[in-house]
Amino acid sequence: MPNYQKLIELNFQSSFANRSGGCLHMPFIFTDHSRRTYSVRMIQAKNARFLNSLLLVMLIQIGLFMLPAKGSVEYGPFDLQVHTATSHILVVTFSDGFEPERLPVDPLETDNTDWQVNAHAPVAVHHAVRTIDELPKQKDGTYPIETGYAIYLDIGEPLVNGNTYEISGPFGSIKLLFNDRNILNESLKVNQVGYHPQSTVRYANLGVYLGSGGPVKLELPLEYRVLRFVDKQPVHTGTAEYRGDDTLVDPKIVSSGEHVYRLDLSLVPAGGPYVVHVPGWGISHPFEISSEAIGTIAATALRGLYHQRCGIALEAPWTAYTRDACHTQVALTRTPWVNSPSISVPKDMPMMPMSGGHHDAGDFDRRSYHAIVPILLMGYLEAFPENFSDGQARIPESGNGLPDILDEALWAIRGWENLQISDSSDPQYGGIMGGTETTGHPEYGVVDAATDRRLYGTWEVDTEITAFGAGMMAQAARLLSGYEAWETRARQLYGKALLAWSFLERMDSTEEATAHHMYAALQLYLASVQFGDTASAQAFHTLFKRSSTVLLVEDGTWPHQYRPGNIMATVQTVHFSSYLVTALPTDTNLSRQLGRIVLDQAEKGGYMGFDMESAMYPQGATKSYGWGAATAQGRYADVHVFAYRLTEDVGLRKRQFAILSQYADYALGLNPLGVSYITGLGAVQPKSPLHLDSWTSRQRGLGPVPGILVYGPTAERSGASYQRVVSDTLYPRWDDLPTQRRWTDGWSLVNNNEFTIWETMVWNIGLYGVLDTPDVSGQGGVSP
Repeated sequence: MPNYQKLIELNFQSSFANRSGGCLHMPFIFTDHSRRTYSVRMIQAKNARFLNSLLLVMLIQIGLFMLPAKGSVEYGPFDLQVHTATSHILVVTFSDGFEPERLPVDPLETDNTDWQVNAHAPVAVHHAVRTIDELPKQKDGTYPIETGYAIYLDIGEPLVNGNTYEISGPFGSIKLLFNDRNILNESLKVNQVGYHPQSTVRYANLGVYLGSGGPVKLELPLEYRVLRFVDKQPVHTGTAEYRGDDTLVDPKIVSSGEHVYRLDLSLVPAGGPYVVHVPGWGISHPFEISSEAIGTIAATALRGLYHQRCGIALEAPWTAYTRDACHTQVALTRTPWVNSPSISVPKDMPMMPMSGGHHDAGDFDRRSYHAIVPILLMGYLEAFPENFSDGQARIPESGNGLPDILDEALWAIRGWENLQISDSSDPQYGGIMGGTETTGHPEYGVVDAATDRRLYGTWEVDTEITAFGAGMMAQAARLLSGYEAWETRARQLYGKALLAWSFLERMDSTEEATAHHMYAALQLYLASVQFGDTASAQAFHTLFKRSSTVLLVEDGTWPHQYRPGNIMATVQTVHFSSYLVTALPTDTNLSRQLGRIVLDQAEKGGYMGFDMESAMYPQGATKSYGWGAATAQGRYADVHVFAYRLTEDVGLRKRQFAILSQYADYALGLNPLGVSYITGLGAVQPKSPLHLDSWTSRQRGLGPVPGILVYGPTAERSGASYQRVVSDTLYPRWDDLPTQRRWTDGWSLVNNNEFTIWETMVWNIGLYGVLDTPDVSGQGGVSP
């Protein structure tokens, strides 16, 4: 593909929306609205690979419009669509268009006396309901939702290629010319963007779930094929493997509700786009097996964090999702932390300039939880420096000589720098305030980041964030010192790190074995060696060795323990990983012990105890299925990331890499609902995330801001009435659904559609970055 070096503007007319199983199945990649024009503005590319991969994705989009129509509506006010669930079950989908009063009857009350296929009643009729969009809260206090319906019509005999099927019911009529190489089959689940070409394990899943009809067990053997998407020619043939019964419905069991069948893709050659085809059933969504797809995933995820920046304008040509600068001032209230966080700023209190840090979903505060963001970004960069480059994510700093991931980490650190007490006469000189906050939450659909006029104050100086701040500034200083042009900035950050530590020595017990003290001591040790400060180095090294022995070798006490995959455990791999990958002097015995702990945790699947080899889906979570646990596979992959980095065993290295690749597939569509939970990626995406800037961008015709990783399914749901508006719409009902199916679109359903930069986004950014391997992109390196 050519290396384009000019501004390119591509426009697409999205002319159809295929609603499937209550979820919205839309054209590949750009899926925000049907019947809208999408414009993607590309800047002059320093990274031709990213541009070329995006163009390839757009070509797939164009190809989708070349497909024969799946059906034509003969009569009725509803936009009926049809696809398949099995070889003999047609699925008719439609929505109420935000006007439930238009429905002539309740779709859930229809049966085989209400529907006909070629003038015959179906053998059985099943139903499913899922919300597909939600508007902001109205002045009358209501929350308008668009509800999608799926009617499963079992015709009792196999569908036949070339036959016409005339389907009629209370909501209209549709005529279908059946072609199993063109019609979507909802039971086929794939990574809707692309698989890693060097992973030894790649697969699609087949699992039938008919809503009120429940799961279906199939008769084997069942043949499948992989077809080139453009000309439908086969490149691979195989038979489905039965993985097992995963139909148990229990809130404590993370199940799919399916009899799961695996369709092996490991022998499919790199390339694409492809589709999985089951004769007589239909095809999957398109996907690639390519380095371009992996690059697109990694760049989109990292750009998602860029779109969450606070205190800066988002401007063209760096993004089409532009907005003015936000939250550029803050009051130094130094408010003590409370369990229900809220800061009221007096009207006459002076404000100071503020920038740096990132927002969470619908909130514009900066909190201590966010400290993991720069720490993880820098930890992954340090472990895999060859994977990250300047210009990779096309952000404003691209071209400054630093990897984009380090630029994003530095923006996060900038927020903590600005919250550090810089007045030498202040008793808390050097300490770092614990973030910024206001009263209440801004209202969805009323304001966005740039129009939020609330006054924000600061939390009091916090010893934990001061320690983390000291560590992240020291680590950033050390990473920057490798770039001659950034030596002055490196020295500045090192000085601020020492200043923070000096405060801790005055005000806190730095001897206490905690994750924040351990991380700070490690980074200050490495930085002091790097900058020739040998007098300080020994003391920092001694402190790190003591705290890491207590927390890791001796396993600490809860929550000061290492439980990879559990973000409530205070010790995460990136808090000590620098010691395992540095070329600077270390205690060989301790380094070996810590490395062994990582490898042992990877072997047992981390906190979740997840066994990828026997898993039905690569979800990672086996328990604690709360907010974000369903989609942040980077959490569970983290220990495997470092096992992959540390091991010298070639076989184990390949196995770890295959585990990482499978974890990456889940949130991109290889899950029971067949949803990509990341905006901007995949054929079926969240349309209504709880993200205030996304509502604004939707009104501009752009759809949700890309790169957002929503929480996804959760075992439990809120009892709040405004959330029940959405979750009560589900059918089968919430408590009757398997846990991995407890998701529906709609911003007010917070546990499904909110997100945070620290619980979901940053973990998957790290995972996708590690998979964006240099050997895939032709830069050399060691093959996994």
